Amino acid sequence: MVKTFQFKTKRGSKIGLTNKPLADFKPPKDETVIEPVQGVMPDSKEEYFVAKALERAKVDFIYQFDIAGGRAFRGGQVIDFMVYTVPLPTPVFVQGDYWHGGVRSAQTRFNVMMAEHLLRGQAQKPVELWDYELPDIETTYQVVKRKIL
Repeated sequence: MVKTFQFKTKRGSKIGLTNKPLADFKPPKDETVIEPVQGVMPDSKEEYFVAKALERAKVDFIYQFDIAGGRAFRGGQVIDFMVYTVPLPTPVFVQGDYWHGGVRSAQTRFNVMMAEHLLRGQAQKPVELWDYELPDIETTYQVVKRKIL
C-alpha cells in the first residue's frame, strides 16, 4: 500500500498540491548528494566539490587540518584542506560570502594571515577558494588545477 499525503481542506488545491503517491517522486537532476570527506561531513557543497576535485587529481590531502590546537585552544585554527604538494604542503581555505564576506571579512583575512604565520617554513602560502568560483564539480576541478597544483 502506497501512502499519500492528503489535505482535509481545499487549501492543498489552492496552492497547487496534488495527491500523488510518494513512490512517483524523483529528485531534480541538478541536486548533488554530499557524502562525508575522510569521515567528516563537509560544511558546504563547495568543500565537497574541492574534495572530489583533489581526489580526481589523485593528490593526497587532509580535510579539516588543525593548527595550534584547532578549535580546542584559543588562537587555534582549522584549515579546510592541507594539500600535499611539492615541495611543501599547501593550506587551502574554502570561503563563502555568507560567512566570510562583508563584516566578517576582516576576521577571515586575519585567520588566513595567522595561518600563514604559524605555518611559515612548513607550508606554502595559503590559497583561498571562493564559493562563486566553485559552482559545480567540473569547474572546481579546473580551479583546483590552476590555483593549487
